[in-house]
Amino acid sequence: MPRDIKPYKQGTLSRYCSVYAVINAVRMLGLELSVNKAQEMYDYILEQLYGYDALNDVVQYGADGARIEQIIQFARDYLKTVYKKELTFIRPFYNNRIFFDKLLDYMQQQREQNKAVIIRIRSADLDHYSVFDGMKGNKLKLFDSDHLPYIKVNDISHIKDDAKFQLLIRQLYVLELCNLTIPRLHTKKSVQTTSKPRLNAHL
Repeated sequence: MPRDIKPYKQGTLSRYCSVYAVINAVRMLGLELSVNKAQEMYDYILEQLYGYDALNDVVQYGADGARIEQIIQFARDYLKTVYKKELTFIRPFYNNRIFFDKLLDYMQQQREQNKAVIIRIRSADLDHYSVFDGMKGNKLKLFDSDHLPYIKVNDISHIKDDAKFQLLIRQLYVLELCNLTIPRLHTKKSVQTTSKPRLNAHL
C-alpha cells in the first residue's frame, strides 16, 4: 500500500463503517481507486444493498457478520466487472480458539504478505469495522474511517469485558486481490495425413 494514501472517512452520523472498511481494505491491497471510482464503488454497494432490501438495516443498526460478507461480495462483483480483479476472503477464526498474542502475530503476518485484515471492534459505546494496518510498538495501527488511528494492546482483547475494546475474532476477515484468470481456449491441432481418412474415423 502506498504510504501517502489516507483512509476515506465516513460521515459523523453514518453507520456505513462496514462499507468504508471494505473500500479502504481494497485500497490497502494496492488498487489505486480515484475518488470518483471509490464513489462509484460505494454507490454500487449501496444500490445492491437497497436491491436486496438490506440498506435500511445497515442505516439503522450497522452490519452484522452476514451483512459485511454480503458487502464484500458486492465489492467483489464490482471489481471483477470494472477492474478485472478477483477479491477473495477468508474467516480464519470462525470456529477456532486462539491466544491473543498469537492472534496479533497472525494479523501482522497477513499484512506482511500484502493482505488486508478487516476487524470488528466493540466497546461500551462503539461497534465498528476497521482495517488493521500493522503493529507499532504496543499499538494496533488502523486504516480507519472513524478517526481511530490506533488502539493500545492493553486496551483490547478478544475476550468480552476483558478490556476497553473487544476484537470479535469471528468477524475477522483476510482479503486478497489478484488479477482474474481468464480461461484460454484450446484448439485441437489438425492431423496431416497422406491417405484418405476412413468413414467415421477421428482426425
